[in-house]
Order: sequence, then structure tokens, then C-alpha cells
Amino acid sequence: MSTFEQYENLPGVKVSYEDGNLFSGTQSTTATTQSILIIGTAIDGPVGEPVSVNSIGGPKAAEKLFGGMLERKTVYDDGIEKTIKVPHQGTLIRAMWEAIRSGNEDVRLLRVSGRAAKTELPVKDPNSEVLQPLADSLGNQLISGNIAFSKALNMASDLRLVKIEKVEEFEGTDTTTTPYKTFNDATGYQNVDSTPGSETVYFPKDKFRPKNAIKITYKAKKRNYTEVTRNMDGQSEESTLGLLTQDPSMTNYFASEVGNWSDDVKHQVNVYIKDSSGSVNTIPSLNSKGERLYRIGKEDNTVTDELNQVITEVEFKQGGIRFTSAYEEEVKKGTYPALNSSVTVTADYFYYNDLEIQESVTHIVPGKEKETFLNHTPEFGSLEVYYESSGIKNILNENVDYTIVYPTEPNKKVSIMIKAGIGPVGAKLYAYYKTGENSTQGGRLIVQAKYPGTAYGGIDDIKDYASVYGVKTTVEYEVNANGTLDIENRVIRFIKPTDKKTTSTDNDLVFRTKDLKGITTLREFANYVNSLSNNNIVYLDVPLDYGSIAVTGLLVTDYEVNSVTGKYEYRPINLGEIYDESIPGFRLNIDDSKSQNDPDRFPWLGTNGFFNTANLADTKAYYETLGGTYGLVEGTIDEYEPLDQGIYSKLENYAVDIISLADVNANTAIGKYDDEGALVVDTERNFATQLAQHCALVTAKTWETIGVIGVAASPLSGLRDVQQYIDLLTGNSNPSKEIKEFYISRGINPSYSNEHYMYNLATIEQVYNDDGDPIDIGKYVNIVFGPEVGLAHEKLGNYVANGSSVYSALISQLNVENATTNKEIPVAGLRYNLSEAQHNQLAGGRYVAFESKLNSNGNRVIVVKDGVTGAALNSDYQRLSTVRITHATVQLIRKVADKFIGLPNGIAQRNSLATEIQSGLDKLKENGVLENFQFSIYSSAKDRVLGNAFITLELVPAYELRKIYTSVALRASL
Repeated sequence: MSTFEQYENLPGVKVSYEDGNLFSGTQSTTATTQSILIIGTAIDGPVGEPVSVNSIGGPKAAEKLFGGMLERKTVYDDGIEKTIKVPHQGTLIRAMWEAIRSGNEDVRLLRVSGRAAKTELPVKDPNSEVLQPLADSLGNQLISGNIAFSKALNMASDLRLVKIEKVEEFEGTDTTTTPYKTFNDATGYQNVDSTPGSETVYFPKDKFRPKNAIKITYKAKKRNYTEVTRNMDGQSEESTLGLLTQDPSMTNYFASEVGNWSDDVKHQVNVYIKDSSGSVNTIPSLNSKGERLYRIGKEDNTVTDELNQVITEVEFKQGGIRFTSAYEEEVKKGTYPALNSSVTVTADYFYYNDLEIQESVTHIVPGKEKETFLNHTPEFGSLEVYYESSGIKNILNENVDYTIVYPTEPNKKVSIMIKAGIGPVGAKLYAYYKTGENSTQGGRLIVQAKYPGTAYGGIDDIKDYASVYGVKTTVEYEVNANGTLDIENRVIRFIKPTDKKTTSTDNDLVFRTKDLKGITTLREFANYVNSLSNNNIVYLDVPLDYGSIAVTGLLVTDYEVNSVTGKYEYRPINLGEIYDESIPGFRLNIDDSKSQNDPDRFPWLGTNGFFNTANLADTKAYYETLGGTYGLVEGTIDEYEPLDQGIYSKLENYAVDIISLADVNANTAIGKYDDEGALVVDTERNFATQLAQHCALVTAKTWETIGVIGVAASPLSGLRDVQQYIDLLTGNSNPSKEIKEFYISRGINPSYSNEHYMYNLATIEQVYNDDGDPIDIGKYVNIVFGPEVGLAHEKLGNYVANGSSVYSALISQLNVENATTNKEIPVAGLRYNLSEAQHNQLAGGRYVAFESKLNSNGNRVIVVKDGVTGAALNSDYQRLSTVRITHATVQLIRKVADKFIGLPNGIAQRNSLATEIQSGLDKLKENGVLENFQFSIYSSAKDRVLGNAFITLELVPAYELRKIYTSVALRASL
């Protein structure tokens, strides 16, 4: 039967009026709940660590751990300060509730980013060992490069500079070796003076390492000059080069047969005019006023004053003589003949031909000593000065690489004179030494927030440094019973902010060193505080070298002595503050190199890890947080190594059924830096392919996993706007530059394509199979278009969100043989409705869409239109049900075969394994998961030695019922 399919990609009931039969198989309706890992942002809780909601006590406990969906904000109502709770940007807990209320019973949560607030409490340690960044008076810790210098090219007089080809730097003075650095463009120098005879290249400071040699390679034109005299007029001699021809369209210009007249001052130009009577007039170049009577060349638009301006390079290249208005004035006076057809103009001049050549010059890079300072006087023989380059420590030699200058005046610092060229430009200098004095730099106790987030250390007003809030700490002197100070002991307090109090009296964690039995060192104290059950605010750490310092060595924090009572009044130190020896005291740690609105301006305050999907720098950072970053292995051209491990790498051995990304979308625009350093949209990266790659790797290594990710909401919801967006997503449009910029401004990549192939994590290059084809991984990811669904929560009220969490929960509840197609999702409604044509277009583009329809009871419900994956058009795995059936079968094989690991690799064991597999697959067939199957177990002699066995499995999955064709026949009677 042939049936016209208007919407061939959509499931549904298809009707044709012909004879036929109706058949529908039965499917199991029982469902089990699979696990979902939601990756998103929150205001509290651990980062990069998956947490099971069930294992910590349920969703309420998860809300408490990750900070819930609301945060405290201070507002002013009629001048009265009030604290209220408002929704925040975090998605993790909201997505958790969406999944749970949609029927999932096994949610895991992973917070993707955030920074923990901290401070450092200094410790007094006699004979402390100091590791000090070695800086100059301006605070510059880096090894200096060259001083600004210039190099004359000393070109021959018959050469003309064309351009600087490259600048090469060599280690040492041997320029016959391989260059240390090569600059093929203007980044190698500051500017060039190309004036003939004065050709000089100028270099900025700190570009090269002093005492190294540089080689400047340049291109020049060698000029061969030919002299022309007026005798060469075709009469006295055969050549007519000396004769100039009047231009009929510009009668004051007399052209020569050749251009490229010489601009060399020693090559004189003489001009002669013979009038009708045969008299020859020699025309001077200037009149009595110093104005030009003629110029060389026909015209140059840059010349605005023909009487006084210097003759330009353009004019010399044109050649010929152009008489000026000053000459016309002389004609009026009768001094020289008029420029009519009866005159003959001849000239003496030189012209040239160029031959391009390449030459080079070398130069030793100059530098000067760098004066740096020590904070303390080192003990004799303990000083070690070094620099770090590529993570390697390079020790410098006294009196060879540096000299020590001890002060002759009181209150002056010891200076270290670093000689020029001792290390790579920009390497960091350090000094390590013993002081023999009570130094605050000898040790420190790091007080860090329990988890990342602004609740532990934030700022209300970035212009008001006093508005810092969060966890606070003090170190105080112990007070004896008689009111005197116990200088040897300390009282250490960690003060909880309001959000972290479990009761109204739960304010401080207080520790008295005189009562800490058996706890004497910083390391022991840190371990003790970290293990306390009532400590929900701080995590203490001690650098390795300082763990054995006595806890009583903690310096007392900022205080004032009350002039009336004589008591010490301590100022609580906020997380985010740093101890400044120059005060001495604590102040807010501020990085002045960052802009006022940059969170990194306050590097020790906490951040929630939120990001802006319309900010390319933010999305670049988010992509790298998930996938990690890679860099070239030093000394290679194609070997890469991980620089920062991504969250996906940490999850490679974590078993979960479904991963849902809550913050980003498949087509969220991701930033990258182009060759010029500009931030642009990366057309090769997208979050959907990154998720699919992770699921593919986890499936191969650990557990069968699929991903779910949404599509960014259409910026506008008008009919034409939605259609334009769908055309963009399905590749049915070629958007203009204006349309692309419109989408990019809203955080949407207009070049996104719903195709997903395996790629190299370091280079983003596609990986190919043995046949040379890209490896499709689209089956591991489901891309949810929507439209956005209406939801409600008692803390948020009604809101609209992407349906990816709800769709993930639906998948988790269905038997593997049941498709999501036509299944209801528990939402209030849709942002807008799609037409059948749009549904068909989205299904063909492999996007999951939702539809509003009436059920059999006459109620309007929201259902899934089609359960598609992101697999390629020619893939067997375009149906989600096919993928889940395959995964369920493989999981059965994993479970059955696992108990045979470690047993002898013999016939008896392989027969037993075959029996177990047959039994398991038979059950899947009985339950309607499989229609048929075939498998074999093989182990060669070599494999038996290696301990390998191979299971080859061929499956016929239960096919999804997607279309029902109904034939209707009319008869007079039955």
C-alpha cells in the first residue's frame, strides 16, 4: 500500500481509505526508575563531587547541603534595612525538584563550579624558613628582559628597505644554531625608520633575554641607476629618453618614456625649454620666493601645496615634469615661454631599476641589573636565590648571577642585585632563607570555607570594603582568672554567619589551646577542627613545611586596647582578608589589575560559580570546567597533556544511567580567542557533543549512560520568530550577519549543527574509524527543543523552564522497550504550540519536542511528540528505545559475565557462561525487549594465555510502534 506522507518524520495515526487489517502488539507497562545525575550550579555544597540525594537523607537534606533555591539579600525599605530571601541563578536544586516531581526516585547532584573564600592566619616561628617572592621596589617579581634599544641596518646607499622579514632570538651568541624564538611579524619589534641611509629597527624593553643574540632578516631593493641627458632627444643621439612629451589632457605635464626617477639628492634634475624661435631656456627648480616652478611626477592626491611640499615617493615613481602655478606667473611676466605645442621640453635625470635581495644583521641584546629586596636579613649560608621556569627550579650562583648588598644604614633592607640575562624573560624570582628572628612569614594556618560560595565570604557593595560578610575568625590572648593576659596561650574563634547557624545560640566554634589536650601543632589542630560534627563553616589546612609549628604560635589578630577598661577588643577577620606585614594587620585582599566588577578582583572571597550564557568568556570557562584543558608537551609539536582535569574526567568511573545538564544548552555559544586575541564564537565546540563524548566513553568503560540537554529558548515567541529559530536549528536557513549577531547577543550559537562525532579531547579534531569515516556518537545524547514547559514550586511560584529535567525523569521511569513517544509529562503547559509541520521538521532534525493534545478523557495534556536521539540520519540508533534496549542487553551481559572473571578460561566455564547469557537474553525476549538474538563466545589459544574471551552479540530489538495506518472501506451491508 502506498501512502502519501506529509510529515514522514512524525509518529501518529495515519489514515487511508483502502481494504486492510489493524494490528497492534502489546507492550509491558511496568516501569523501573533509573538514576539521573544532574549537573548544575548552586550557592553551597561540594564542587565536582556527585552526591546521591537518597544517600544524604532526601531532597530536604540536599537543599540544606547545596543551599536551596533562595538566598538572603539585604534590602532597604523606606530607609529600613531588611533581610529577605529571593530566588538565585543556581539551577541544581530547581532541576532536582523537577526530576523528583516528575517521578524519578534516584537523583544525584553535581555542583559544577564555585570558589571557596579563605584567609590565612600568620604564625610566629623562631628560626623560620622564609620563601619570599623576590621583587624590586615596584613589586615586580619577574626576571627583566632587555632595555629598549635600536639596531641600525647599515644598508648600502643603493639599497632601499622593503620590509623586516623576521626577528630571531638565539640562546647565547651563536646565530648558526636553531633559534630560541622566531617573530615572523611586527610583534618582534616596536617600529622601523625606513629613511634611506638611516634604516633602523627599534625594540621595546623586556622583549628578549639580555646577552642573547638576535638576527634581523630584511628584504631590500638594490637600485641600478641610469643617467639620461637632454641630448637623448632623438636628434643628437638615437635615444629619445631626454625628450619629454606634453600630455594633451594635462598640458602642464610633460611625460618621460620611463618612470622611477631617482630621489637621491646627488642625482640632479635639469629642465630645458626650447621655444619656437629655437632659444633654449634653462628652468630653475625654484623662483625667487623659494616656490617650486615644477615638480616631478604627474599627480599625488596627498600633495596639497604644490609650491612648497617636498616631492613625494609617488611622484618620483611616475617621472616626468609637471609645471606649477609659479611657472605660469613667470610666463605672464615674459620670463619663460608658454607651455604650448610649439615648445620642446627636455631634461637631465636619473632613473632606476630594482632587484630584490634578502640580507640580515645581528646584535647582542643589552640589559641592566635588577635590584630586588629581602624582607629579612638571612642567616649566614642559608640564602638560596632561584627562578622557576616551566615548573623547574633553577638555582642562581652568588657573585656570578647575583650579588648581595647589605645595608649600611638602619631600617634599610638587604638588596639582591640580579645580573642581566641570568634567566628567561618573565620567569619568577624567589629567595629561600632562614631568618633567625620571629617572622610572621614562617608559617600560616589557612582558613578556608567549608564549601565554595558567597555565603561563607562575600561582599554586598563592591565599592564598600566594609560590606564584607560571611564567616569570621579571631585569634586572641587567653585571659587568666585574675584578668591578666596569658601571653603563651590562645583563644581561636570561628564565627558562623546567620545562614549557617543550626540554633539561635549556635554562634562560635571556640578553641582554647590550654584545653586542647594532645593537640599541640598546627597540623593536629587542623585535623581536629575539620573532624568536628558541628563544624559546618570552615576547612583548615596547613602548608606541608609548617605542619609541625606549635598552634600557640598563631599571631593574635587585629585588636585595640580599650582606654577605659584596658581590655583587648578584637576585630573579627573576614574570610577574604589577607595579612599585610606593612600595616601590620589584615585588609581585604584586592587585585587592582582586575576591573571593579570582576569577581577575581577579590581573589579570597567566595563565588557561587554562576555564569552568564550570553558571555563568551563565561561559556568558554564552563566548557573547560566540564572537559578540562590541554597543552602541548614541551619540546613536541603534536603531543598534548592535561593541564586541568575536567569534571567529565572525574566521572569516567561513575556509574549512572542518565546525565542531565541544567545550566547550558546544546546550542549555547562558546567563546574562544582568535589569532588576534579577540573573543569570538567557537563554531567547532558545543555542549551536546561534549556530553555525548563523555557518555560514549563512560559506556565503553563503566556503565551504559545517555545524556539529556536542552536547546536554548527561542528569543522571541512570535510565529515567524519560532519558525526562523527552527530553520536555524535544522539547517534550513542561511542567516544574515545581522541575524547571527542577534542570536549571539543572546548566548546562542547560530552555527550549531545537530551532528555529533567523536573527537580528540585535546585538539577537537574528529576521530575516524578504520574505514576513514567519523564515529557517530549522537545516539548517546537527547536534545530537547521543548517548547519550554510551565512548572510551579511553592518557593518559586509559577515559572517556565527547559523541559530537559522533566524529560530525563520520564526516560528513567519507562521500561527500556517503551519509547517516550506520546508519553505524558507532568507540566502545566507550554510556552507556545508548534504546528505539525514544525514538529515534523524538528523530528527530522533529531530534536525532542512536546505537544499539547486532548487525552481520551477530554483533558488537555502535554506529551512527547517523538522519542529521537541525536544519532546521524543513517544510524540504527535514531530511536531512544533502540539505544535503551541495546544498553539493557549489554548491562545483562556485564552482570552475567562478571562472576566468571578470575575463573579458568576453559570450555566448561565458557559453556556455563553461554548458558547464563542464553537464559538472560531469553528473559528479555519473553518480556518483549528483544524480538530475537544470536551470540557466540570465542577464545583463541593466544587469548586463553592472555585471559581474554570475546562475546559477539547480534540483536533484533523490539521495534517501536510509531505509525498506525487505518484503512476504511464502505459497503452496503456486512
